Amino acid sequence: MTRFANAPAKKDGPGGIRYGVLVAPLWQADDRRRGLPGRLLFPLAIVCALSASLVACGPQTPQTNGYKAGVHPGMTKDQVDSILGSPKTEAPFSLTNNVSAYVMTYGFGQVLLENDKVVAITVADDATYVGPFGISLGIQEDAMKAAFKAHKARRTGRRDAYDVVVGTTDTRTRDYYDETDGLIVELAAANPNDPLAPFNVISITQASAEGLSLMGALTKAKVGGLYPDQHVFNFVSEPWST
Repeated sequence: MTRFANAPAKKDGPGGIRYGVLVAPLWQADDRRRGLPGRLLFPLAIVCALSASLVACGPQTPQTNGYKAGVHPGMTKDQVDSILGSPKTEAPFSLTNNVSAYVMTYGFGQVLLENDKVVAITVADDATYVGPFGISLGIQEDAMKAAFKAHKARRTGRRDAYDVVVGTTDTRTRDYYDETDGLIVELAAANPNDPLAPFNVISITQASAEGLSLMGALTKAKVGGLYPDQHVFNFVSEPWST
């Protein structure tokens, strides 16, 4: 995000964080293939090289993309800097409906602040990250639901479902808002043309009440046609609970 009010969002397919700044997940970074994303199944073996002797295949260790635990809603920008270091980019962002935030972009995702206080931390690209309740990037929707179920508690919120079309890219999206725990889990269909295709987690956001409201407002802005390069169809919001 490099401009102020009314700045058009970048591509918001599976590679886009919901508030409009592109962070391509590992499984899309190179080939942008549709179908089942390759990063969802982290390689269990590396390519074996043959030289004078056969080199045995071994497990590939997932690499971090800069995320470090410890950042949470309510922190100041200076505190974020002390934990995560300087962001790749940072800039204020605002919408015409008086919604604004300060966006700090890192390799793993973004941190949003309002009035110098963190309101949301989104992880969209880090193979080592494990979020609340054991939810991680790439797992399917059923596994996410099982993770919530394994941590028995009464949770309330909503689920927003919609299609986002950017150019020729169509993404079927589901956003789960857990208002009890301050959590948003975003999923996208592995194949938008297959109605039976599974949905996989593409981003995990921990947010304060203000952050939840901000993220919801940004989705509504898309639905309202604020971004001319994005078209949202089939938007349905319904209550969700566990």
